[in-house]
Amino acid sequence: MEMTLFEKWFVNRNKKAERNIARVRQRLAELPSAAIKDVLELGCGIGSVASFLAETYPMKVLGTDYDREQIQIARKRHPENEHLTYQVEDASRLSFRNASFDLIISQNVFHHLPQWQTAVQEINRVLRPAGFLMWLDLTLPKWVVRFVQPLSKKHSLYCIEDVNSVFEKQGLKQTFDERRIHGPFFKHHMVWQKVR
Repeated sequence: MEMTLFEKWFVNRNKKAERNIARVRQRLAELPSAAIKDVLELGCGIGSVASFLAETYPMKVLGTDYDREQIQIARKRHPENEHLTYQVEDASRLSFRNASFDLIISQNVFHHLPQWQTAVQEINRVLRPAGFLMWLDLTLPKWVVRFVQPLSKKHSLYCIEDVNSVFEKQGLKQTFDERRIHGPFFKHHMVWQKVR
C-alpha cells in the first residue's frame, strides 16, 4: 500500500533511520552475521538501512518497497552498486525464487499490508533454512483489534498473539522479543529463525 505524504515524512526522517539502523546493528551482533550473505529489506523506504548494511557488512542487500517513489528516492540518495540494489515489490507477492535470502528485515511495514498473513507465507518461502527474520512493528491489545479491525480497510491491526500464531505456523521460531509501550500500541522488535 502506498503511504500518504504525512506517513512518508514520518518514516523518512533522519532520526527514524538512525534508530532503525541502531536496532539492526544490535540484532546483527547477536546473529551469526558471517553466514549472512543475501539480505532482503521489505519496505526499505528511501534506503537508509539497506545502504548501511551494504556499506558495513559483506552482504548483498536488496531493498524493496511497494511505493515506486520511495524506490526512486532511495536510488538517488544511496546509489545502487554490486552490493546494493532496489526493486519495487509487493510483500504479499514477492517475485523471488524459494530460499533466496539468509536474512529478511521488516520494520514498521506489516500494519500497511491489508493481507499481512500472506506476507508471512512469502517471507517463509524466500527465506533459506535456518535464515532469520528481523521484524519490528506495532501491535494492539486483542480487544482493540477485534473492535477496530472491521473499520480499517487500508491498514492491518493485530495483537501479538496473532503475530506469534501466524509466524509459528509458517515454521518460524522466535529467538528474540523486545516489547515497548508506544502510546496505545506495543512496539515489538523480534527476531525469528526458520526451523522448517
